[in-house]
Amino acid sequence: MRDPLMLTLPASVRPELLTTAQELAAQFAPRAAEHDRSGEFPHANIDALRAAGYLALTVPKALGGAGASLLETVLCQEALGRGDGPTALVVDMPLHIIGGIAESNAWPADAFARVCQAVVAEGALINSAASEREMGSPSRGGTFATVARQTPSGWRISGRKIYTSGAPALTHALISAALDTGAGPGSTSGVFLVRTDLDGVHVEPTWQGTGMRAARNDDLVLNDVLVAPDDLLLRREPNAPDPTQGSGSTWFQLTIAGLYLGIAEAALAATVEFARNRRPTALGGQAISELESIQRQLGEIEARLLQARALVYQIAQAWDAQPGQRGMLKPYVAHAKANATSQAVDVVERCMVVVGGASMQPDLPLERLSRDVRAGLFHPPTLDASLVGLGRALGQ
Repeated sequence: MRDPLMLTLPASVRPELLTTAQELAAQFAPRAAEHDRSGEFPHANIDALRAAGYLALTVPKALGGAGASLLETVLCQEALGRGDGPTALVVDMPLHIIGGIAESNAWPADAFARVCQAVVAEGALINSAASEREMGSPSRGGTFATVARQTPSGWRISGRKIYTSGAPALTHALISAALDTGAGPGSTSGVFLVRTDLDGVHVEPTWQGTGMRAARNDDLVLNDVLVAPDDLLLRREPNAPDPTQGSGSTWFQLTIAGLYLGIAEAALAATVEFARNRRPTALGGQAISELESIQRQLGEIEARLLQARALVYQIAQAWDAQPGQRGMLKPYVAHAKANATSQAVDVVERCMVVVGGASMQPDLPLERLSRDVRAGLFHPPTLDASLVGLGRALGQ
């Protein structure tokens, strides 16, 4: 069946980008189950992404990348999520970070060019390491326990970051830390570019999540790590607006929505295949896919996916095409993400109902996908927060 949403995409979407993502997904899918069982990081997948130039997808063309739009990135991440959700999660981090910074110009131009050069020339894998056990998600406020102390030779950073997706393979980390310029840590913070091969940086394998196991969301520990003065990319004064927040959160929320929808689509594809091949003797050899009750359930699943995808696509397209309206779009961005991840969880659960008890067996991917897809609920914002945001926007 042809996908009606793909038929309505704008001509600016480059099919070759989507083709690359689809080919990578097909390459990753056969080994996803083994990575889930072992909990090992899929290093070969990152190597393949690097070789295909996928890590530079959102790097601007002027700096050597593909310069993908937000909609193009959403589509590519959706395709990659169909093949391997944990790998898609790991690579989503540099994609949305670079895409958001390119759009907002929030960093000094020379600092951004240096990061992009590392991605293009070295195949650098970058993630932002901000969350800490003491404060949870930085999106909800709080101060950093990680401290960067200024010295004559540069900055010395000490602290521990949690939920660092892709930690075993990162070449660079964007470390958020409270700044100590001589009188102890203050309320001013900074973001540092830190190479993970520096002395004092190590990964502690703490991730034991039931889902997204191969993403290895481990702790990143820094013990008196010395970085150069120009590795301070951004300084954030107390109560000052975060220049990265608008574009950064939008790129994060919609690309994350895409990859979790991709996981749900993989579940539906597995369910359809099962229904076509399941021919119980009670039906005289007839496939259960021919039963009206099964068709109705599959139709309900497809309808939910279509609705969630259509909203994500529409908001991403509007964000790309109407820069002047982005302030107005923010609550709709948040809801598109929250709705997509909630619907993705519901879709996988409905798929398991169609398949029945066999869905709990490891020879089908549904049990694994049901664990991976639930991680989408814990990326901000929640559905409740997005609904409050929509209601607040209506009252303004």
